[in-house]
Amino acid sequence: MSPSRGTRQSASATRASRVSPKQQAVKATEQLRDALCLPTSEGDANAFTTALAEVAANESRHNPRFADAVRTRYKELTAQRNVPASRAKSPLLAELVPIRRIEGYRADPFSPPDPRFLTHLYGFSQLPNALEYYRLEMLKEAAAKIEREYPGTRPTSRSSKAAVIDYIVKYSASGR
Repeated sequence: MSPSRGTRQSASATRASRVSPKQQAVKATEQLRDALCLPTSEGDANAFTTALAEVAANESRHNPRFADAVRTRYKELTAQRNVPASRAKSPLLAELVPIRRIEGYRADPFSPPDPRFLTHLYGFSQLPNALEYYRLEMLKEAAAKIEREYPGTRPTSRSSKAAVIDYIVKYSASGR
């Protein structure tokens, strides 16, 4: 097996596994040091990086295939990095279907939710989904109003959006 083929396989293996960019850099550096028979030394990372960049710059001027390979890998790595993690983790919100039309209603996204109004607009079965559209801070404000109406009650956790929604739904149901 040729050295370049082995390098290509390890690069694709690195892409396939879910590792951080820093872990990828450490692994690639180790592989290059092994291929060049250079020892891993404390404090020589800058010298190693500089040598690599200088030689790669020179090689790129004379070898278009090498330059293309570096460019392609760079684009792959930056594309991986630019995918926001929060988007990947956030669940899709259910589409809400109003059960009645309310004339003159204008939603205020900067106010805490009114569970009674949301129940009137969407029905009790859609209340949990309607509450999912609000940030935790807004839900906590709505929960505080319910706590004042029902002294001695509180959400099981104020730091969990699901727990605050469950609390609001539970006490909105008792007011129906």
